[in-house]
Amino acid sequence: MQSKDFQLQLDVQALRESQIQLDNIINQISKQKQSQSLKLNSLSTSNFELNKTLQQFNISNSPIKESDNNSKLSNSKDFEQDKLKNQKVDELKKKGNDYYCNANYQQAIVMYTEALQLIQDNVVLWLNRAISYIKLNQFHQAIEDCSKVLEIANQGNNSLKANNDNCFKAYLRRAFAFLKINQFALALSDIEQALIIDPKDLEAEKLKIDVERQLNNEQHKQNNQQDINIVIPKKKIHDSALDFKNVIDNFFLLKEKFDLFQAFQVMQKNTDEAAAYFYDKKGIETLIQIIQSDDEVLHDQYNMMASLPAMILQCYQENNQVYQEQFIKQYNGVDLLIHKILGLLEKANYKKNSAIYDCIKDYIDALNIMTDEKVRNLIQSNPIFETKFYSQIFCPILNLYQSEMDLTASLLSLSANLSFDINSSIRTVFYNKLDEIIILIIQILENVKLNLESSNLLVQLFNYLTNLLIEEQFRQKFLSHDFNKEFYIQFFDILKNMDLQFEELLQIQLGFLINLFYSNEIIHSEQLIQELRILPRYFEQYSQSKDAIILERIEILQSFLQIRKDYFTQLENQKQLR
Repeated sequence: MQSKDFQLQLDVQALRESQIQLDNIINQISKQKQSQSLKLNSLSTSNFELNKTLQQFNISNSPIKESDNNSKLSNSKDFEQDKLKNQKVDELKKKGNDYYCNANYQQAIVMYTEALQLIQDNVVLWLNRAISYIKLNQFHQAIEDCSKVLEIANQGNNSLKANNDNCFKAYLRRAFAFLKINQFALALSDIEQALIIDPKDLEAEKLKIDVERQLNNEQHKQNNQQDINIVIPKKKIHDSALDFKNVIDNFFLLKEKFDLFQAFQVMQKNTDEAAAYFYDKKGIETLIQIIQSDDEVLHDQYNMMASLPAMILQCYQENNQVYQEQFIKQYNGVDLLIHKILGLLEKANYKKNSAIYDCIKDYIDALNIMTDEKVRNLIQSNPIFETKFYSQIFCPILNLYQSEMDLTASLLSLSANLSFDINSSIRTVFYNKLDEIIILIIQILENVKLNLESSNLLVQLFNYLTNLLIEEQFRQKFLSHDFNKEFYIQFFDILKNMDLQFEELLQIQLGFLINLFYSNEIIHSEQLIQELRILPRYFEQYSQSKDAIILERIEILQSFLQIRKDYFTQLENQKQLR
């Protein structure tokens, strides 16, 4: 896999020519897999050791402000009910916006969904939920929500028809989602529609350039793609006809791998009911047998079926502490997943563009989805993270950053979550290996240029470092005289040239600095002092952002730099006298 954008790309044209039925199956897997993409932009995005409370604010760009769609009702009773309903919608929307601005995108989606159950034609809620889905890499859901906005706009009797701003956002966000699932032609079509509405929008122009580049690369790739030889399952899929009890019962028979896909479908579609039935039937034991097996057919380079066991496990465990604890305690789930990852890494033999790496990512995500504090402590206490994780998983995958950005980002997200608690034993491993880690990170920063494709990798990388800095010994290391100055050169190069479209990355980098200076330790790194002296001139650029978290963090850093201004001047004078 060359990049995040090509994570699930297959030669669809070749499949259509020879194996039409398989194309439909693979497309469904691809679509469902994207919707199960990890919801784990790490727990610590807003976990900074600050006593200052976030101020309340109105959301401007994303999520957008709500327009007034209230209508007058002649009946007073109906009017009162409608008023109460709208008040509830406003309350849910506000909660969703608060969750969104604190990077809790999953909970934001819950709030927007509850509000949409009360009022279906509120386009702001659809757009808000769409951008939340995008933040979680759930691009198919985002596409559906943006399409709903455009559907409402085209009804004709809705005032949105004249509201080009909402249509513009719907087209642009849907285009971005299409880009992320490699539907480049559809992405380009939506961008062109957005540019008809606002021909001068720079974000749309930049996205168009990126999509056109990807489209050209894909066309070139298809011209050189090998024919794909996979046996076509004979049984046809009928989503609506699948009964989760029958499918799960048949799943235990293990007669054909196609049952894995059906099991994944019903687990995703009927999450709570299917997971409960799966639990009662001890389906997890059958799934573990499949995970433990070493089926060469499942790990064919083009066979996406290999990821299905991990995806079923994610559906089964998501948001259910009981199932997660059972998996870890009763079935040694941590050891199972780590050994599976190690086996797949050995099988891939660090080849480039192997679909096995997609499978490894799904198993990392299955481990990383268990984010409840109690469950996370169970995971962290496993000795495998003190012995094998760093040398056999962390370093090998981190070295794959150029060809496997998605996999590297998932690894860094897991590492950030494992480091979330200050007493986590893996923090000692990371501290003892910090010099090595920083050298690897510098290589990444030198070779990865910030764009839409790489932004998530950089977000997870700095989020991982930010989590490390909640502890004083890490802060002192980063502030020391002998700390690798090249890190700060690369760090501030990204920060100083930041485009405001990468708001999440800007949030994380500012948060990194806030954590770094939390205890007001003395700064010994000359390179860091030099960079900090010129940093205030860039704050004016960042202050153009309408993101409240960014603005608050700028204010905190400005206060810190103002206090240290005399200290920096004194150090500079001393340096000149040497």
